[in-house]
Order: sequence, then structure tokens, then C-alpha cells
Amino acid sequence: MVSITSVITTSIPEFASAVFFITIFVFGLKWLPGTSTMANGFDPLQLVLPVMVLVIYDFGYVARMTRASMAEVMTTHYIRTAVLKGLPYRRVIMNHALRNALIAPFTVIMLQINWLLSGVIVVEVAFAYKGFGALLLEASLNQDIYVIEACAMVAVFVAVGTQTLADIGYTFLNPRIRFS
Repeated sequence: MVSITSVITTSIPEFASAVFFITIFVFGLKWLPGTSTMANGFDPLQLVLPVMVLVIYDFGYVARMTRASMAEVMTTHYIRTAVLKGLPYRRVIMNHALRNALIAPFTVIMLQINWLLSGVIVVEVAFAYKGFGALLLEASLNQDIYVIEACAMVAVFVAVGTQTLADIGYTFLNPRIRFS
């Protein structure tokens, strides 16, 4: 069930899921606002739909990566040894398997932060939210080279920062990885 849901959520692009969620939650149920302009100050209710679109799209990819990594780790010798020694299965999963299985999904999550910074132009346009992606789109449409360069510089700093955090995070996930 997790695999089927993951494939479905990953295969639907952001603009299609944005239209789908707007149809359901704005026009059908009338629970949420259709735009996220933040004209009257910060309103968390206006961020529900954009965040839902971004999380649904990325959830499938991370879930499939975690499942595949966990399946691979569960076949290793140290997991079999821990189970044969009589450790509780929950403790084997939480303390031994999950930490090692989260290395690949953690890398993907840290790489997705760069995508969230500059790759959400479609979601920002769909919900009329003025964010980094809308700034980059407007600068490119107006041929404002200096703003495009500044946005590229910010994106590079975020990319380097997230990869540095990922490298530091590896030491917490896998104790065998140490910096000297």
C-alpha cells in the first residue's frame, strides 16, 4: 500500500495536485482559502494548501527511498545477529536498522531543500504566493540579471549549507562515520 501511494503521489506533478486540492478544499468543501497572498499579514491557514502540495509530491519519493533502504539493511548480518541474540525486534529496528537505513533518505531530504528554495515556482504561481520562486520568475521575465545572479548566489549558499548539514548529520545516523 505504501509503494502504491508513493508512486501515485510522485507521479502527479505539482500543478495538477494544486488544481486537484483547490477543487476539493476551496470549491467543494470551502474549508481553505484559494490563494496565499498574505495580504493581511501572516495567516497559517493560507499555507495549508501550498505545503500540502509540496509534501504530497515529495512524500512518495522519500517513502520509497526509506522502504528500499530499510529492506536492504534488514538483510545484513548484524541485524540477523541481533535478532538471533534475542534482542527485542522493536529495539533491533529502532536502534540498529533504522539509523543505518536513514542515510540515503536523509541525503535526499537535504537535496530537496534546494528544490524547495528555487523549484517551487509552479506552486507559488498557483497559489499567488510571493516567495523566492516568484521573485526568480519575475526577474527572468523582466531580464533583471542582477536579481537572477543574487538568487543564484543564495541558492548556491543554501546548497552548500544543506550539504554541510547532511555531512554532519551522517555522524549522528552512523557512528562509524567520523570526521578527523
